[in-house]
Amino acid sequence: MKPSSTFSFKSQTFVDLTHPLNAQVATWVGSCGFQHILKRDHDDCSTQTKFRSFRVEMNAGIGTHMDAPTHCFPNGISIAEIPLKELVLPIVVLNVAEKADVDYQITVQDVLDFESKHGLIPSRSLVIGYTGWSRFWNAPEKYRNADSSGQVHFPTFSKEAAQILFERKISGIGIDTLSPDTGTLGYFPTHEIFLGAGKYIIENVANADLLPPVGAWAIALPLKIENGSEAPVRLIGFYEEFTDEH
Repeated sequence: MKPSSTFSFKSQTFVDLTHPLNAQVATWVGSCGFQHILKRDHDDCSTQTKFRSFRVEMNAGIGTHMDAPTHCFPNGISIAEIPLKELVLPIVVLNVAEKADVDYQITVQDVLDFESKHGLIPSRSLVIGYTGWSRFWNAPEKYRNADSSGQVHFPTFSKEAAQILFERKISGIGIDTLSPDTGTLGYFPTHEIFLGAGKYIIENVANADLLPPVGAWAIALPLKIENGSEAPVRLIGFYEEFTDEH
């Protein structure tokens, strides 16, 4: 049975924004590197209590994961040094799925259109770009979408949109693709803007379409790896549902 991506607790609805890890997940370079290796099964135990145990081998930057400033900047803080107060924070969802083609870049106008409807994006928030690309998650080659030269293609943020979001003083930026940058410019502007300012990036976000545009909160807890530049993150969103009693 497929686990549910949502559950409700009283008036709160919780949404799992995290893809599960397995050996087939898409990565930037194509090969995953994830192995979940059985070390001992229940029948191997000589004691009355039977234990199953595994060894995990993986690259740090796979699945739904967080990039810390040190991923791009030698003097940047690591995953373990990101303050907890920056990991529990409001979520803003920029939904551009209806217009996002394979090379779409979220624009300044997308940000301004959102703000004209929902108000100014608040400081110290996590802004997630929902492009609809997560629908290809279970088709790794399509999700990565490399051309004959090896260049990947999927929706991203434009440099200008990243800059205006940075000016809103948000804490982090996320997207439902492998990266907010594809490297087609010869550099990675969203990474440079955010990681260079001590902020973080979350890639491969799942189920962002199940959140409201505003009003939700995130719990973004990466593995607390000392000196880590990247780490898998269990990303959870939650929001309060109101009912009209009149």
